Amino acid sequence: MKKLLVGALIVLVFLAYALPPYLTGGSRIPLEQQPDWYYGLLVGHILLGSVAMLAGLVQLGRRWFARYHWIAGRIYVACALPVGLAAIAIGTVTPFGPVNAVSNVTLGSLMLLFTALGVRAIVGRDVAAHRRWMLRSAALMYSVILNRILGPIAFLVLGAAGVPESFLDAWGPAIVALPSWLIALAFCEWWLRRPIRRGRARTSSPAARSSRDRGISAATAARTDV
Repeated sequence: MKKLLVGALIVLVFLAYALPPYLTGGSRIPLEQQPDWYYGLLVGHILLGSVAMLAGLVQLGRRWFARYHWIAGRIYVACALPVGLAAIAIGTVTPFGPVNAVSNVTLGSLMLLFTALGVRAIVGRDVAAHRRWMLRSAALMYSVILNRILGPIAFLVLGAAGVPESFLDAWGPAIVALPSWLIALAFCEWWLRRPIRRGRARTSSPAARSSRDRGISAATAARTDV
């Protein structure tokens, strides 16, 4: 529970920092020379992403919020799919250069893929696969927080190393774009594949986890017939 509370605090702090400009018609991203549709799609992307992050907390805390798992799951999917599509569209015209464009389009595409595979798995009653795919989707969703943390660190380290400020202004966002979600996804894969400690073997064996997942997600699986 403590880990979930820490995660919730990090998400809430991030949203408190990131959301306000977009609620008042402002932006943290340069809007010059962008298409007319760009800002509206950007705001929708950010707002739906915020809802998905909050719904994801309920999903990640399934031990404590099992009753609301299927509701939060549907909210997450309903937000994650348009967030992924918007990331692709916004990425094609990003003002931060080609590396950022490739990063955003790839991230958005993978988010769509992982979320769709997660939905297909639960429709097929494969709860274990559903959990794995949705955790990968969530890793990409929350990677934006890591991006905002790595950015200032990269600027400080590279600046202290004597990298010209003009280079940092031009390439700074690109330097952390790919590593942010690659690190998040790599950590997720490590978490899913990590070896089971002996002390937890009886409660964390594949059979035990599968049984627990079936119990937690029984309502979700049943509702896929609706």
